[in-house]
Amino acid sequence: MRALAAALLALHLAALSPGAAAAKERAGAAASSAIEPTLLTLEKQRSDAIVKADIATLRSLMDRYYRHVESRGRVRSKTELLTALERRELRFVSYENESTEVQVLDGGKVAVVAGVFRSRQESGKPFRGRYVRVWVRESDGWKNTFHQGTEIRPAPDDYNCK
Repeated sequence: MRALAAALLALHLAALSPGAAAAKERAGAAASSAIEPTLLTLEKQRSDAIVKADIATLRSLMDRYYRHVESRGRVRSKTELLTALERRELRFVSYENESTEVQVLDGGKVAVVAGVFRSRQESGKPFRGRYVRVWVRESDGWKNTFHQGTEIRPAPDDYNCK
């Protein structure tokens, strides 16, 4: 028993060594650089599908547990969002990511994509906001499981930081 404990301690200490940590970091960076183009492509497909109300594409991109938090705090499930798009209750004439940052986590199983987007609904004025989306790698590919958007409002002219 004592030998097993010593062996496990040695493995643990080896994993904590600077060389092992650096190797793990390099492997993570390589995985991230390989995953990022895939996620950027999926983000573009998502944006195009939102404008086209392409329910089939959106359904294939979303995880079954998908949650959509709108800029005013309303939360929609996957079914609720797809139904609103299908019924044309939500009609986008434009939707595009202005900036995108990808952070790959958990050894390439999860990714957080964040940035700034612009959109305009058929019945509204142009909208600019920040977004965060969480993507998870499943057996059939990457799936968007969470979205949150927050409007970017210009600061009032008389706003002073004191």
